[in-house]
Amino acid sequence: MKRLLLLLFLELSLALGTTNLKSQILDNSMFRIYRAQFIMGTVTQLRLNFDNSYELKIIEIDCSLCDHDELKNSINSSGNWMQNDDTLYLDQNRKLLIVEDSKIRPLFLLGLNTDSISEEQHKMLNQRTIDSHLNDFNLVYDKYQDGVAKLIIDKYRFRKEEYEIELKPNASIKDMRYYWDGKQRKRMK
Repeated sequence: MKRLLLLLFLELSLALGTTNLKSQILDNSMFRIYRAQFIMGTVTQLRLNFDNSYELKIIEIDCSLCDHDELKNSINSSGNWMQNDDTLYLDQNRKLLIVEDSKIRPLFLLGLNTDSISEEQHKMLNQRTIDSHLNDFNLVYDKYQDGVAKLIIDKYRFRKEEYEIELKPNASIKDMRYYWDGKQRKRMK
């Protein structure tokens, strides 16, 4: 009987423990910056602050035929974010999935005006965009609580020079890695 109770208690504690696990995206950081390399021909940045404010903005437009003002109006935004388990909510209605601490996937369309398309087309287009992983936000900058940079990553840039710099809490360099075309190198090309 004791063995049965012990097993029941163990199963219950494991089940409750896994349902209450929450990924804390900012752990001990003041803020984190994520970058999506290609949203409607733009490089877009998402900054999540410790005070639950966020800023989503275009940092580079690579589309020469696009209306730059319309892109900025449809993508640039700021407000408050909230985390529930593995989902981030921007202003309560737009959801992002936390794939891992270094990757966030939007579950909504960015940069498209969907007023003139049907609900069915909207769902299909949204699912196709999510499945393509082109709109994924990757971590590029993380900071310790005291303001010292923790991690600087310049990757996912489509065949360009890339690097990762990891820093210690005293701001000295812990590790540096260089990449070209997704392969690690000993130095910048």
